[in-house]
Amino acid sequence: MGNTSCCSSKQTVAAVVDPAARPRAAAAPAGGVLLEEPAGKAQEAAVTPCEEPISGTAIKGLSEEVWRRRVAKPQSEGDDAQVQVKALTYNLCWWDLYGERQGNNGSASSLVAAAMPGIMGCQECNDISRVLREGGLESTYTAIQGPHSLAIAYKTCEWELVAQGWKEIAVDEPEQFYGSRSVQWARLRHRPSNKLLLFANHHGPLRVNSGGRKGGPETAYNILIAIHENVELGDSVILLGDFNAQMGSQTVRHLEQYIPRAASGTARGGVDHFFSELSMVGDLENLGTGGSDHDALAATFAF
Repeated sequence: MGNTSCCSSKQTVAAVVDPAARPRAAAAPAGGVLLEEPAGKAQEAAVTPCEEPISGTAIKGLSEEVWRRRVAKPQSEGDDAQVQVKALTYNLCWWDLYGERQGNNGSASSLVAAAMPGIMGCQECNDISRVLREGGLESTYTAIQGPHSLAIAYKTCEWELVAQGWKEIAVDEPEQFYGSRSVQWARLRHRPSNKLLLFANHHGPLRVNSGGRKGGPETAYNILIAIHENVELGDSVILLGDFNAQMGSQTVRHLEQYIPRAASGTARGGVDHFFSELSMVGDLENLGTGGSDHDALAATFAF
């Protein structure tokens, strides 16, 4: 169970991704802002979400039928057969919380330690091992540090890593340029039940609601392709993160054509989301900011 105390484990945090695979953002163009600098973040200006109807046609040839062949809706099971996983998304605002305030006495780590999710996806997280270490969680979680300050961590005694990777998704607009954006994924086997989960973590491009330089439909398509290429038939899927896209944006609405939006936060206009075919158990938990400018959000899913 994702929200129960974990069995004892002596395994330390494993940074599975080679550091060479964690590229820094490219230099900003004239008048742009480098990744991690506070000025651009403080001046975010959202593009107004487009409310025009979304066509039922396929995105770039990825039809819903083709999607469903690989990403099937989970079959309902009896309560005794269901597994619950508590998933957390958390943008840590690293430049401020850890750069300007030197970690704020481990406030984010304390929040995670109190929540004890089964699996988490973090954005603006330069060092997930530090977050776990300062919360005394090194022996409980295994970490995957991804590109562009993305990170995944999961309870070692509950989950076994089958495969992991990442894919470039989008590039920020010149008006508010930090760099490239990715989706990070991990395919995990739930040890007690042997069920498989494709867990995907994303930090979306700026400006908010723009979808980046190529727009929301392209960003949504790239996220969906990353999932479609790495999921196996029978896997459950959870996609979460700070999408820098609010409800009603082209990015969110195109994603919703293929995978239901399960829950959304309210911080910064509501840019943090969970997407999954899985049923949520109870309501979305808002765990507070822990010193960030985003709320840490937890959702429990049955699969």
